[in-house]
Amino acid sequence: MVTCANCIFSRMIDMKQSTLRHLALAIIFLALGGLWASTASAQGVAGEGSGDRWRSSLYFYLWATSLDGKIGIGGNEVDVDQSFSDLVGDLDGAFSARFESHKGKWGYFLDGMYVKLDPSESTPVGTVNLDVKTLTLEAGGVYHFSPVLQGLFGARYQDLDLDISLPGGRAPSAGMDWVDGFLGLRLVPVNTEKWRVWLRGDVGVVGDSDTTWNAVIGAGYNFNPRWSLLAAYRILSDDIEQNGVRFDVDYSGLGIAVGYTFQ
Repeated sequence: MVTCANCIFSRMIDMKQSTLRHLALAIIFLALGGLWASTASAQGVAGEGSGDRWRSSLYFYLWATSLDGKIGIGGNEVDVDQSFSDLVGDLDGAFSARFESHKGKWGYFLDGMYVKLDPSESTPVGTVNLDVKTLTLEAGGVYHFSPVLQGLFGARYQDLDLDISLPGGRAPSAGMDWVDGFLGLRLVPVNTEKWRVWLRGDVGVVGDSDTTWNAVIGAGYNFNPRWSLLAAYRILSDDIEQNGVRFDVDYSGLGIAVGYTFQ
């Protein structure tokens, strides 16, 4: 009887540790709302619009990101070191797009991304299944100081939802959401008929995160006045604590996009 009780107690401990680890991994997957795409990884760089009409671009993109940092749940921390190849196998669906428009000195942008993942892993007492959904929305404005220098301002909203299916039943759902306002600059040293090169940097100035910053370097090629292909390397750093969860992770990776410009 004692041996059996010890066996059950040992399995309960293993299950608790496994669940904690899966919760941490789930938060990583949830962060893909800002990871697979988010805001600047594949954004186009439009020039100033004409004085009397808007010049607009629509982009569909993907960011192949890797993660590095720490996840803390209830005072317990888990190191994060996940490559893109580690994460892509759990992808169940994704959609991301960006719209940017400019007229004269001013412009604005809208960015949205939805990701669904279904990671699972075997444990000593059965399989743990996760249903992870994330939505990331960004909106902001652009001011052209000169043909090569732009000022950026805006806000980013992220909503993360998690359902955990444990052996023998479903655990309560969990979720978190946060908003951060940011200010930044975008430098466009090359903007010819065929080629564009840009650098972007921004930092959170108000919001729910303790700290957040973003840096991008990218290039684009225009096949014609309408269609373009872009590639960019991005680093995004987030540090936020909410509902007993500490999320301190840097994301980095290469993004690609296809763009269509109209006016």
